[in-house]
Amino acid sequence: MNKYLQSYIYYIKCNTTGLIYIGSSIEPMNTRLGKHLTDLRGFLGINGNKPRAYRSSFEVLMNDNYEMKKIEDYPCENKHQLEVREGLFIKNNNTCNKRLPCKLINKDLIEGNFSLNV
Repeated sequence: MNKYLQSYIYYIKCNTTGLIYIGSSIEPMNTRLGKHLTDLRGFLGINGNKPRAYRSSFEVLMNDNYEMKKIEDYPCENKHQLEVREGLFIKNNNTCNKRLPCKLINKDLIEGNFSLNV
């Protein structure tokens, strides 16, 4: 079975600052959130976690007052398709994401509503 058939787009919102981070995954949401938190602990040097480089998601996790919600299920065929969809949400919303997950090209700029109501 193609693992990208279970993919989805999500956001994490900091309830203190209102900042929003948008991501995508094929893993269960609790697993994906756990990886974000492990990366943050590594970046901060907490509990002997492996050192990590800065990631945009840290901006919404730092205050330990956040919520993670699914924007949409997005079954697709491969990572590029998933990253394009994620990129369209990032590009069309005010997020703390510092970069797009892939380079969007004209054929990827499909019509649709990519605005969040959070």
